[in-house]
Amino acid sequence: MQHKFFILLAVFFMSVGFAHAQTSLPDPVQYVVIPETPGPNQQVTIEVSGVGTFLGNAAITWQMDGKTVGGATGRTFTFTTGGIGSPTNIRLTINSATQGIISHNFAFNPSVINLVWEADTYTPLLYKGKALYSAGSSLRVVAFPTVLIGKTLIASNKLSFQWSRNDTPDPSSSGLGKNVFSFYGDQLNTEENVVVDVYSGGVKVGQGRITIPASKPTVIMYSVDPLRGTLLGTAFQTGFALPQTETTLKAEPYFFSNISFTRGQIKYNWSLGGEETTGPDAAKGLLTLRQTGTGSGSANISVDVQNNENDKLIQAASANLNLLFGPQTGSSILNLFGL
Repeated sequence: MQHKFFILLAVFFMSVGFAHAQTSLPDPVQYVVIPETPGPNQQVTIEVSGVGTFLGNAAITWQMDGKTVGGATGRTFTFTTGGIGSPTNIRLTINSATQGIISHNFAFNPSVINLVWEADTYTPLLYKGKALYSAGSSLRVVAFPTVLIGKTLIASNKLSFQWSRNDTPDPSSSGLGKNVFSFYGDQLNTEENVVVDVYSGGVKVGQGRITIPASKPTVIMYSVDPLRGTLLGTAFQTGFALPQTETTLKAEPYFFSNISFTRGQIKYNWSLGGEETTGPDAAKGLLTLRQTGTGSGSANISVDVQNNENDKLIQAASANLNLLFGPQTGSSILNLFGL
């Protein structure tokens, strides 16, 4: 059986930016920025807090791009960033009778980090759908940053990418220009969470995050034509009538690990009428059925597909059909398809 290795591109768009501050901060003052790396046209909240009660009697002034914001005199300031590469500068001034004048500058320059994931799982030849990720399979996440400093677009190879998976940093996959993150998923996880922090010259300029759900593999049976091959346009759902004295079925397993196929670890087990059966190409997902005699009747045929690699044992699927053979009455055909 010839396998087609399909790669799924599932695009997720994460808008991020960066905040950078230069100041000499007194110990009693703390600042919280949410989100820390905002994206374009995104709401940002800055909150200031202090040790003790000195802020309660202090005069607080907020400035945005050099202009004092009227009515903004509290400990919390909210604003909306501009577009990609449009900087926003915030200046906070605290005039306290006990601590004197305290000032702090924030610089926001919104950027975008797009994350794309690819699952190395199997789909049949010419399959038009998405190759979904199954637990334990290989994944690749690619970061496409749009970072402007001033009016200059920073190339990916000039940025440093710090990758984390499921809240665990991966230093070996991180570094300058490393915008691709490849790994094997964990078969015990229902999803994989990936975060990348992007830096330019030691300054954090963006963050991207993505959640990749684990899908359950499946197997579908098709008829094989001697001249046209597997008839992928017509899948058997519940059953079929044997059209002649001999027919070949093909079990197509969707979303199993491609690497496991190359290692010969995908196993097929066929059953006919509740008893195990086999054939010359059964291990390749092919089973030829021949009717002997002239009788008629029905039998259940099933196939179980299992990934035998220890770190991918959860990848399993099964399918079964009701097979009618010999001359059938009209009611038998209707019962076959649940009508």
